[in-house]
Amino acid sequence: MKQGEPSELAGLRRRAEAGEADAQYELGCKYYEGQSVARNYAEALKWYRRAAAQGHNSGLCDVGYCYRNGTGVKQDYAKAIPFYRQAADQGCPTGAYWLAVAYENGEGVKKNLAQARRWYGIARDRGDGDAAAALKRLRKTD
Repeated sequence: MKQGEPSELAGLRRRAEAGEADAQYELGCKYYEGQSVARNYAEALKWYRRAAAQGHNSGLCDVGYCYRNGTGVKQDYAKAIPFYRQAADQGCPTGAYWLAVAYENGEGVKKNLAQARRWYGIARDRGDGDAAAALKRLRKTD
């Protein structure tokens, strides 16, 4: 617990430091958004990584997102891919969506529209509306 922290944040930090993946992810979000703490992307990434190390889908996706966008870390599309792939392989629609985006644009992987369609389809089937729209858009270019 950091001195002067509100009790809700202190409790969250205790749970995160004790290894609770959901709390680690939530604390990362607090730092990313600057909610109850000063915005700190590097600190957000640290907590996202801890959640991701436990297979937390949102943690995995947000580590990938940070690499993709250079938030709290040097931008590196290729480093984002394993995080998106693990989340997608675990059933996460967001991981599948961002993997599709990478294949569509050649970000960290060789551009491959067949793979983009495949992953957009998986994300759509898991309920991702953005993936459904992207898949429809790609089909118009065929």
